[in-house]
Amino acid sequence: MKIYHFTTGPIMVNTYLVFDENGKAFLVDPGDYSSQIADKIEEEKLDVEYILLTHGHADHIGGVDGFRKLLPNVKVVACEDEKELLEDPYLNSSPELYGRSITVHADKYVGEGDSMTIGDMTVFFRKTPGHSPGGMIILTDGVCFSGDTLFRASVGRTDFYGGSFPVLIQSIKNVLFALPDDTIVLPGHMGQTTIGFEKENNPFVI
Repeated sequence: MKIYHFTTGPIMVNTYLVFDENGKAFLVDPGDYSSQIADKIEEEKLDVEYILLTHGHADHIGGVDGFRKLLPNVKVVACEDEKELLEDPYLNSSPELYGRSITVHADKYVGEGDSMTIGDMTVFFRKTPGHSPGGMIILTDGVCFSGDTLFRASVGRTDFYGGSFPVLIQSIKNVLFALPDDTIVLPGHMGQTTIGFEKENNPFVI
């Protein structure tokens, strides 16, 4: 498995392009359409089957339509509890961030503990509400895409629609901190970290 990292959108979201040795691939949280990502897909001759969304805030979904045009067979996957946020621009804050309304209609909604196979990769979904009602983490091969639930030595904001700081902390303690300490955490903003580092150093959760 190989992972490429890009920053996209008006507030520099971490977008990840993940693929196996046969070129089967998925995108995580495209904050905006990126020619760099498009060029990498072409360069590596990738078959991008899915766009996986950790949650529905505008800064993480702004590129979905652009990549749907580039990749007409791609399917969008989101948490079942995030449908309202994805489909309501005033809840997902797109007019404020992009100056236009953005909505996403997912092709597939997943729930707690669901999994799917993409090429030779198995991807697992765990619900982690708190930053948003349907926030989730995406797990594959010792890597956790944490969205805006957990950052390096920080956590996601909870002052948006449906946010709750106590719920967020419980999601981190009960779900993320139950993962092995050597799990690599690739967050929606800032740099990567590990579960072990966050257990010892995150001031919001200790």
